[in-house]
Amino acid sequence: MAELRDQEAGIGQPGDHPDVTWAIAAVVVLLVGLPFLAVWWSGRAFWSRARAGRERDPFGDTMRRFGLDAAAMARVQGAAVWGRRLDDPTERAAVVHLARGTMPRRPGSRWTTLVVLAAVGWIAVVVAGAVWATVQGRWGDIPWGTLLFLVPTVWASLAPARAIRRNSD
Repeated sequence: MAELRDQEAGIGQPGDHPDVTWAIAAVVVLLVGLPFLAVWWSGRAFWSRARAGRERDPFGDTMRRFGLDAAAMARVQGAAVWGRRLDDPTERAAVVHLARGTMPRRPGSRWTTLVVLAAVGWIAVVVAGAVWATVQGRWGDIPWGTLLFLVPTVWASLAPARAIRRNSD
């Protein structure tokens, strides 16, 4: 009888409400465990490998190195992005410097090679499929959206190398 009265009043034994116990445990773990985890994680060795200091700024470095004003730097940046040749020898040297500064630092790394090979393979498959569909006269099977995305992307990715080639003396 007393047990029935306790249940009606909401009084029970400590193990009678497991949902509340789990909720309290979760809050304690979050409030205590996460700060300890953050302190432990921040002390790991890979954080110390990050090089402190100034970040790369190819645009600003080029502007300071060659003493260019804003208008000249705009011409230099446009030539580096679109692969054009400039007339002024100082600006041509700045284009080469900027284009080299924006290109990847390690073009021969293993992952870069794998990504480039995968991209070239994908491009070859898409172009071959488009040619095959064109030859068979199935214009609806040509991946127009992919080709419209692919052409400017390939053109823009080759622009820094083209700018270096056209502006090197």
